[in-house]
Amino acid sequence: MDSGDALLTAYDEQMRGHVPGRAHQGAVVAQDGPVLRTHYGTHGTVHHTPLPANSTPTEVAELVGRLQSAFAARGEPVEWRAYSHDPVRVGEPLRAAGFTAMGPDRTLLLADLDEVAAGTSTVTPSKGLRVRRLDYGYHRERELDRLAEAGGPYARGLANVREDHGNVLGWALNVQLLEADTRLVGVGWAEAVGWTEFVAVRGMTGPHTEFLPNWVQWARNSHALRLGTSSPREAPGRRYLMAEAPDGPIRDALLAVGFRAVSTVRSYAWTPAGPPPAVTRPVAMLIGDRDHDALCAEFQARFAFKPSYTYYPSIEEPPDSVTWHVGDVTDACHSYRLRRNVPDDHRVARLQKAVERGLRACVRPGEQLYSVDWWHQGYRFDPARVGGSGGPTWPGAACWEGDYYMLLTRDLRMGTFWHPWEESLCVFGAELLAEVEHDLTAILGTVMRRGGRNTGNVWTFESSGDAV
Repeated sequence: MDSGDALLTAYDEQMRGHVPGRAHQGAVVAQDGPVLRTHYGTHGTVHHTPLPANSTPTEVAELVGRLQSAFAARGEPVEWRAYSHDPVRVGEPLRAAGFTAMGPDRTLLLADLDEVAAGTSTVTPSKGLRVRRLDYGYHRERELDRLAEAGGPYARGLANVREDHGNVLGWALNVQLLEADTRLVGVGWAEAVGWTEFVAVRGMTGPHTEFLPNWVQWARNSHALRLGTSSPREAPGRRYLMAEAPDGPIRDALLAVGFRAVSTVRSYAWTPAGPPPAVTRPVAMLIGDRDHDALCAEFQARFAFKPSYTYYPSIEEPPDSVTWHVGDVTDACHSYRLRRNVPDDHRVARLQKAVERGLRACVRPGEQLYSVDWWHQGYRFDPARVGGSGGPTWPGAACWEGDYYMLLTRDLRMGTFWHPWEESLCVFGAELLAEVEHDLTAILGTVMRRGGRNTGNVWTFESSGDAV
């Protein structure tokens, strides 16, 4: 059992200023000394370890001003969290810089996982109620959203947390439901926090401690919490739970099952002058998304897509299309998609940049693109807000090892189609071809097909098997 002081020390060392293995979906993380700022494209947040006790008022004011400038340059409102146990209080400098306090103080609650397990060993749902975990295809999504939005204040709202994770239920995000036979009566959400020993209870719509046994069991499952950190190390063991709650029944319920009140947290907000911030993040991850599924179905129907190891070219290439043979570049394609180990002068990197430039030049103002990996994760994104300096990376790639890959407009008037077994890239749409054909021919060499017909310059496969 850890004392309150030991819990707070672990929290300060691991959670505050924690640099995630990868940023939340569509976000950019930047570090400025002890401060970690996160830019979501719609808003931003500031987290930091306790500032040095010998920091002068001038140094703190300069830090605040420097961070305000960083968010103002992006047109993002910002939230700054201040803790009562810090030796240097930042509340007054923040107010002097134009920040305003948001809501009531919240109690920072920390707990040892084993202590909460013991404290909730006899906790069960009331008669007539059941607890279960949210999974894909849940039929009460709208009811869930309304219930979550009506409560609060929360440390982080459910909609915001789900957007962080791209709705990846079952990995770093766990949503628990409290149900009666015909209605939803409670919701709670927790997330494993990157490469730390903490699981954070971000919100509950009521004092539903019956969620905690499931969260404890989930937290102990290190395999489920591997989180796609891209690190070769073994996933961390989870030892602690944390939560934030204002005075009231939720706070009291958590204290009763083993949490300790160790500090208080106050959020401050500031909005820069200028145009209103963007409404949506630059990138949205699409899992179980109806729009994404509908796009895949429309592509399959319009282009007669027949996925196969041996059926080439797998789609009926339209009249306004050109196809090139890219060659055996699987390792480089895979590395480029992961954004590592591909020199800028490698032809896969040059190919990707040419495609990105062409799509940016052709999309209509405000139009979004879709990055579609037929068997895996898809994305919807704003090409004007990704891939540039200081922004999130372009999601996906024009070609990748072992998967069909598409970059498409929603109306399918233009895009790209990568066939991994033929190692060919088809670009379609007259306006996109006008932008990229010259560059791609210079990079890849002789054209393989035009309008789906062989040019006679390059030998290509014909259909040699059944589609799969």
